[in-house]
Formats: sequence, structure tokens, C-alpha cells
Amino acid sequence: MKKIKKITLWLTVFTVGLLIAGCAQPSSPTPTTSVSPTASASPTPSASPAKPFEGVNITVAVGSFMSPGVKMFVPEWEAKTGGKITVVEIPFGDLYSKLLTSFSSGAGTYDVAIYAANWIPDFAEAGYIISLEKYYPQKDNWDDVLPMMQKAMYVKGQRYSIPMDGDIIFGYYRKDALENPEYQAKFKEKYGYDLAPPKTWKEYHDIAEFFTGWDWSGDGKPDWGCLEAMGPHDVGPYIFLTRAAAYSAYPGKPGSFFFDPDTMKAQIANPGFVKALQDWIDIKKFGPPEMVTYGGGDMRGNFVAGNFALGIDWADVGIMSQDPEKSTIKGKIGYFLAPGSYDVYNYTTGKWDHFDDVQYAPYLGWGGWHASITSTCKHPDAAWDFINFLDTTENAFKAVTTPGTARNPYRYSQFVPDRWKTSAVKYDDSVDQYLEVQKEGMTHPNAQYDLRIPKAGRYIDALDKYLSQAIAGQMSPEDALKAAAQEWDKITQEVGLESQKAVYRSNYGLTP
Repeated sequence: MKKIKKITLWLTVFTVGLLIAGCAQPSSPTPTTSVSPTASASPTPSASPAKPFEGVNITVAVGSFMSPGVKMFVPEWEAKTGGKITVVEIPFGDLYSKLLTSFSSGAGTYDVAIYAANWIPDFAEAGYIISLEKYYPQKDNWDDVLPMMQKAMYVKGQRYSIPMDGDIIFGYYRKDALENPEYQAKFKEKYGYDLAPPKTWKEYHDIAEFFTGWDWSGDGKPDWGCLEAMGPHDVGPYIFLTRAAAYSAYPGKPGSFFFDPDTMKAQIANPGFVKALQDWIDIKKFGPPEMVTYGGGDMRGNFVAGNFALGIDWADVGIMSQDPEKSTIKGKIGYFLAPGSYDVYNYTTGKWDHFDDVQYAPYLGWGGWHASITSTCKHPDAAWDFINFLDTTENAFKAVTTPGTARNPYRYSQFVPDRWKTSAVKYDDSVDQYLEVQKEGMTHPNAQYDLRIPKAGRYIDALDKYLSQAIAGQMSPEDALKAAAQEWDKITQEVGLESQKAVYRSNYGLTP
């Protein structure tokens, strides 16, 4: 609540400033002397003012999820500047490899790349993207960006991107399921505790189980307990890591989630991760059979158009639920912080520790979409102008409140519920809770940044490969994660253990 007051005060000051500026009297025009042409003279037609980037073409590479959040602003920028934007959409699962192939070959295929924040150190250290420090003095809305999103842009004190998005993975629930008194009574009779949005993954499992296989929505068809994106080569690893964080991101031990920060030994095969993967496999039966093939887009479209009691995703579901053309659940959706656990694995002792209170570890998976200028771009001034145009205060708010853009709140000014309720989409009152849950996750003392070291995409791809085999029943959770950890350790050795450790530790404020 203190944060909301701070935001409101900031907006009030900002608004007063605008009003004062708007009320200022315009300066009087300088008088001009009219000169009559001689009889032999012909009037010279006035030339149209030149546009700053006339004839300049900028090619933008972007993950297919996020392309609508770029394309919606292209016509206006082209009309104002004379430049031309070519948007190249790359499937989500191929984005890292496609960008890396283009960059490493020096082909100069792209002028702008829009990608995951956790890849910034990788691309910056390799010289594939340029520092934007020379341009940032032109930016008038930097202080409005949330600190955790600002931090993602820096490599060795230099900013290499402009933020487009803020990412935190959290939970969704159907109010008509969990808040139904009849269902609450039946749930308590069966499980022995009150039905409410889940605080732990055990509660999440129980609720998903309870609402599976019967018509709780009243549409005449059996409904499901949960929906998540579990398909390969998509967002699955991030959804899994949201679970794993609850069991393995030990409170007060920064940097212990992905690796042992002292040795850089991969931690993804420890008992906390194994429990998380077994949990994930166990909930398959509480969703439709095709859930194991779903990517993020599939999950979102189906969740807002179907009947699923629970879901785990980024903030996109909340925005899409308000779209009357795609959603049947407007006014029926609630939000909760990604569940935690009473028991957390302590990697330093090799034992599970029990806590009296639920321990949360909100996961900032993907880290948000960020835009960078490539080192092969021939027109960096035009590229900067375009990506900055995408991030003006007005355009950024329009993007995060428009369904289907894959752009979620990342600025203080975007966390004011009344602005959402009066936006073009006219969000309902649930937006208060929607924004509060995101803010709570992003500012939580045990919030976990995504993996931010060189070759981060390779590490995630390796994890994805073995998760898919475990979900398919081809490997046990223990064997799958052991194989993934071995591959992570191999990547670390290839890149350089000491250099990786230095980058990894610096991300958590640990001494080299």
C-alpha cells in the first residue's frame, strides 16, 4: 500500500508539471515582411520538410509472441520519420539459436533484436550488441522503470537495451470455482482445510485434483483442475523453474538457485529440483491430455476460453482474460503469488530445512523482453529512435494494457489500477489484485532473477531437452536432471569456469 501511495504521489507531481507546461503562453510569432514579387518572377513552391530517416530500413528480429507489441507502433513511426521497419518473427523456441547464428556469422541480418533480458550479458560480452549509454541522456522516462528491470540492462556498468516488458510468473484461479460455498464445503470435507488460492504447491495439487473431471462450471461438460505450458521447445523450462524455486532457492543465500556460487557446480539435480519435477509430472493428469504439448500461446488462449480452475503463467493471461473476443472468463479470474513451500533444500548442508511459515521464491523467468541495437547495424540512430518510440511512456502503457502483445508492466506508472480501468480495454476491478500480485513478486526479498550468464540460452535449452524426456516418461526425474546438470557443467567448462563464476556472482552482489 505504501508503494501505491508513492506511485500516486509521483503521478500527481508529474501531472501538475504537465498542466503547468500546457498552460504556458506560446511565444509571439516573429513578424515577417511581405515582399511583392516582380512581374518577371515566379513563386517558388515550398519544399516539404525532410523526414529524419527517409529511405532508411531497419530490420527487427523478435520472438513471435511479442511481435504484436512491436507491429502496433510501426505505421506511426514510419509516417513520422520516413523510415521503414521490417519485422522478422522468430518462433519462441528458436529465438536464441537464430540470433546467435546470425550474430556469430557476422551476417548483419538484423539491426535490432528483441529478446530475453537474461541473454544481455551473453550478447554484450561477445560484442554482438552495442552500448546505449550515448543515447540514454535523450531518454526522459528512465526513472519510471522498476529497479529490478533497470538492473537487467547493465553489463559492466553500461546499459545495452531498452526494456519493453516486465516478467514475473504467478498463479491464476477461477473465482467461480474456488469461491463457491458449496465447493468450499466439499473440499474441506475431503482435504481437511479451507479452499482458498494455494499458498504451497501441495495445496495447488489438491485443488487441481479436486476440480478435475466434473462440471464445476455448469456448462454441461467435465472441467479441468489446471492448465500449464508443458510442451517442449517453448516456455516449459520457465514454468518448471517457478516450481523448483520454491524448493531450492534458499532464503538468505543469494545465487544458490542455479549453481553453487562458490564452485559453479550446477544445482539443478539436487533434491529440491527433483521434487519439483515429480510434482510437475504428477499434475499432468489434472489437465487435458494435450497439455504436455502446449506452449505459452496455447496455454493462454485455452485458459481464457475454457474451464480450468488453476493456471501458471506470466501476466499475459490476465490481460487476455479481459478481451471480449477471446475470453469467456472476464470477471471470473483471480490471482496469487506463485506457491511456496514449508520445506526448502539447503545445498550447503545437503538437508531439507523446515520453516514455520511458507517460504516463497517468486521467479522472474525470461526477465522481460528487451530491445538492443546490433553491432552490425548501419543506422544506429534510426534504430535507437524506433526502439525508444516503442518505450515512450504513452506507447509503453498502451502496449502493456493491450491483449496479445506479450508486454507486461515494468514501469511505476503502469501499476496504478485506475489507469487500467479507464484504458481502451476498460479492465474490471480484479486489476487491483492483478497488479498487486506482480508488484509483490517483483519486490519480494527472495525474488529470483533468471539465469544471466554467457550462453544462458544453451543452459535453458539443455534443461528443456531433459525435462521433455521426463514428462514423456522416457527418463526418471532423477536421471533427467542428473543428465541436464552434467550438460550444464560441461557448458560452464567450455565457456570458462572462472569467468562464468565471476559474472554469476556479480549478478547477486557477491564478491569475485
